[in-house]
Amino acid sequence: MNTVAAVQPKSGLLVRYFSPILGLAVAAIAVYGFGHTVGEVFVHYTTRPPPILYVHVLVSSCWVILFIVQSSLISSGNVRTHRKVGLWGLALGTAVCVVGLITVFVMRQRDIDSGGGAQAIADLSIPLYSLLSFAVPFLIAAGWRRKPELHRRLMILATCSVTFAALARVPALGDTWAPIGTNILLVTAAAVDRVRTGRFHRVYLIGIPLMFLGEGLCLYLAATSPPAWMAVARFLLGRA
Repeated sequence: MNTVAAVQPKSGLLVRYFSPILGLAVAAIAVYGFGHTVGEVFVHYTTRPPPILYVHVLVSSCWVILFIVQSSLISSGNVRTHRKVGLWGLALGTAVCVVGLITVFVMRQRDIDSGGGAQAIADLSIPLYSLLSFAVPFLIAAGWRRKPELHRRLMILATCSVTFAALARVPALGDTWAPIGTNILLVTAAAVDRVRTGRFHRVYLIGIPLMFLGEGLCLYLAATSPPAWMAVARFLLGRA
């Protein structure tokens, strides 16, 4: 996260400090969602989780913390420090993408080997989309870090996407209903931004519908297992 101009809010502290508040909300959702499985996965496990999962949890947690710090710096007008920290943010975000990609395939292979069968293969679409929904806006934002109005909003999209995987761990939601919580955050971010600027920014007008479509597509592929997707999934997993 780098080179973002100081926000000049048009109304209220809530609008001015919305980004760090959003970061805190994402952190709370992550703790709540993953809290439903942390005991089973890391404490009372029957098979020790692979080391990459620990790394994934660490870098993802650091990302959320960094987002809160960076957005707080911008909200308080401390742009110089934000820029310095942003160089580390780019490295950390890249680590989230790389580690996330490895984790997706390691954990999917583990599920298949544990007897998940064809459904475990079809379900690759869900964690893969979850990763892409972070990686795509993050990488675009990294390239546009000298365009602060684009950069800031893309980082918000990327950070909101983290909640998808967390909410999917909540038994009452699962993969099917988890996107609703993520979508509420996305729409709220766009609405607050409109209050601040008086219009909906094109990042939200383009990015949010694309994320909605991605959510629907990944759930459709997992639920229906169309032959074309199964062939692609098996190829990606090395099980063609």
